[in-house]
Amino acid sequence: MEPNFHAFQVIAEVALGIIGFSAILIGLSHTHDGFRPPDQFRIQLLIYSSVGAMLCSLLPFAIFAKDNASEGSWFFACGIMFVYSLAGLVNFPRRMLLLRANGFTHLFPFKLFIYQTGILLLISTISLLLVLGNTEFLTQFSPSLRGKLYVLCLLLFLGQSFMAFIRTMFYRVD
Repeated sequence: MEPNFHAFQVIAEVALGIIGFSAILIGLSHTHDGFRPPDQFRIQLLIYSSVGAMLCSLLPFAIFAKDNASEGSWFFACGIMFVYSLAGLVNFPRRMLLLRANGFTHLFPFKLFIYQTGILLLISTISLLLVLGNTEFLTQFSPSLRGKLYVLCLLLFLGQSFMAFIRTMFYRVD
């Protein structure tokens, strides 16, 4: 089953737009003193999530043949997504807990911690299942389930970057 290249292209364009608009926001709000730790964290999470959505949505263009979506291609694409999401899962929740411990609980409420960590955990879990091929029992119902789950992970990356963008833009450190 051929992946939906149009969906990948749209997701990459949206992610690139978020990165571009964020660069403008960052450039206009940057001071000579630099960013405070909470702002720096949110900017890094924003860039991480947007680049993840863009990278993983452009990856199929490079590895899939137009007429064939082989198991090896899916394994490679999902493996890269898993490694990338695992790096975020190892890094960002720990740093958010450190920021909360340093007195920024009003900027990082526990609900936000659960939301952001949950998205990273969900992406990691789905992409790991795709790597291991544990979704094969569901393909009897939908032959393109692997592609749909891959797109779902990309949309989760976009949701993460959108939330980080909104929080960077409207919730500033005093």
